[in-house]
Amino acid sequence: MTARSANAWWLLPGAFALVAAAVIDFSGGQLSGAAVDVGTGIAWYLAAAVTYMARPTNRAAWLFLLMATLLEIGKAVGAAVSLAAATHPEAAHAWAAVVLVNAAGWAVTAAGIALFATFPDGKYQRSYERWIVRVLPPAFVPLQLLQLVGSSRVGTSQFGWLALDAPSPIYVRGLDPVGAFASALVDANILVVVPALALLLLRYRRFGDEQRRQIKWPLYAIALSAISVVILAFGSGPPAIPFWVAAVQYVGTQALLPVGLAMGIVVHRSVDIEDVIRRSVVYGVLWAIIAGAYVLVAAAFGIAVGQRVPLALAVLLAIAAALLFQPARRRLERLADRLVFGHRLSGYELISQLGVRLQTTAAPEDVAGSVAAAVQAGLGARWVRVALNRPHPTPVASAGNAPSGEAAVHLSAPLIHDGHVIGVIECGPKVEGSYETTDEELLKNLGRQAALAIRNSQLSAELSDRLEELAASRARLVQAEEAGRRRLERDLHDGVQQELVGVLARLGLARNQLKRDQHLAENTLREAQVDAQRALEGLQELARGIHPAILTDRGLVEAVAERATRMPIPVEVHANGLGAAARFPVELEGAAYFFVSESLANVVKYAAASRVDVRFHSGGDQLVIEVEDDGQGFEPTRVKLSGLRGLQDRIEALDGRMDVASRPGHGTRLRAHLPLRDTAGD
Repeated sequence: MTARSANAWWLLPGAFALVAAAVIDFSGGQLSGAAVDVGTGIAWYLAAAVTYMARPTNRAAWLFLLMATLLEIGKAVGAAVSLAAATHPEAAHAWAAVVLVNAAGWAVTAAGIALFATFPDGKYQRSYERWIVRVLPPAFVPLQLLQLVGSSRVGTSQFGWLALDAPSPIYVRGLDPVGAFASALVDANILVVVPALALLLLRYRRFGDEQRRQIKWPLYAIALSAISVVILAFGSGPPAIPFWVAAVQYVGTQALLPVGLAMGIVVHRSVDIEDVIRRSVVYGVLWAIIAGAYVLVAAAFGIAVGQRVPLALAVLLAIAAALLFQPARRRLERLADRLVFGHRLSGYELISQLGVRLQTTAAPEDVAGSVAAAVQAGLGARWVRVALNRPHPTPVASAGNAPSGEAAVHLSAPLIHDGHVIGVIECGPKVEGSYETTDEELLKNLGRQAALAIRNSQLSAELSDRLEELAASRARLVQAEEAGRRRLERDLHDGVQQELVGVLARLGLARNQLKRDQHLAENTLREAQVDAQRALEGLQELARGIHPAILTDRGLVEAVAERATRMPIPVEVHANGLGAAARFPVELEGAAYFFVSESLANVVKYAAASRVDVRFHSGGDQLVIEVEDDGQGFEPTRVKLSGLRGLQDRIEALDGRMDVASRPGHGTRLRAHLPLRDTAGD
């Protein structure tokens, strides 16, 4: 059994008590009373049950349910006592029956005070609130004793259709003021209203805007209930008006407070009571003025023509005038609706306006913002939010008073482009009414149009980023080429050039020595030969750094294998079927060779590895080269990869791509993907 199913068992006691009270009322012949009790009971208990099931973890919600349950139990107890008193008159004079009914009323009072002391979030804000809730239930015992001691007779009419009145068994003469005071406190109708209202007002003053909106619901409900009670008390009642009219007004009055409590706990974020009341009252006044003017015009026309034509004809002409003025009345009502609720766009107008907005926006966030604003205006939503998959749904734009965290979504539509979901449009509740099927279809159509626009803007942004990166890459390549030329010039000046100067100096010395001592000149020429050999090797090394001869003569695999033999750590080359005869375009072989060479140099400098594996994979339309070591590794997201920028630029210059995979303690793997446009070398 789930937690929600287990919680549902708490709804049964009140439901049984509600049915029992109705059955007892019917058994006692109280048909009208039973109807009223059932109506008010359903209002209270249904509101409490819905609130509890919607917010089962909120203390205020289950205190609401407890209060409604105790109220129905009190009605059942009162009805049972009244039925017993009706069949056995002596039961009406039993003090125990009075105490029992008083206890039921006090329990409702205690639960009600606890509800208002924790409304709306179920939390105590001050220590005195907790103290009141804890002290109030046991306070009934001394108060009831004081009532019995200080009253010669005790009575109650809180529940049931008969007023109970019984002599007190422990009355003490002279304590009548104490008894009167205790009787006033025991009367739950007096005790629950004033303290509860005071607690709500005090909590309202301390709370922020969110909780204040919640508390406004029961406060407005109490105010409307007070107005209705005044009308019931001082207005005309039966038989001046039918009983069912008065009963409906009474039940409606009783239903205001539970509905206000439920709205304040459950749906306060969706509907603002002040906005509802303000708009509804303004629209109601305008509608009444239009209707009054319509009736006045029709009646005035009928009265005017009635003096000149027969009565029957005048009535027909008045009806005709009313029909003629009907279009004007409807137009005035639409105008009033627009003034109060704003212009409501049709589906075609909404799609057209959205298309115009999307023509002037470029960034995905701007497009999403235009979509959110258009949807909110067209559907009359309180808020609209657009989320894009990056890769998980991430809100990028909103319109209206969108909540910052999780909120109930009343209508949504996915953004689908080319069969892929790229985001979602989420709508909060409507300002007026609820969403219909046409709203859902309109949102889906807008979603399809928005998905295309958002995807196009994403592609444009990606293309712009690629162009910027391409320009930056080209600039880095030019800088790298210039730096390479300067390094070559420095190496020639500091290395080979100095060695050649030394060779020339030794040759000059040998020439002078030939005249004096041929043996000495021979030694000098031998040393000059060694210096010349060293200079030649330096030139060969420089040439190998520019473009090794073995790469031109024997191909990529052989050149990499030769480079591996000159590394200070073991390097294993895996050709994977690529033989020595496998050749690729010159620019591709050069990029691949230097990718491997610089990767191996980085391994020696930074990786602290014991071995390296170089792998070649050629298949389809690309050549894949991997360089993987067993070194210390690193976290790519936390380390600047500026040292690999040159490698990446060289690969991307050929429309390739480079991937980096590494973890601390698990080595590093560089992988280059180079597209094959030509299978023959130059």
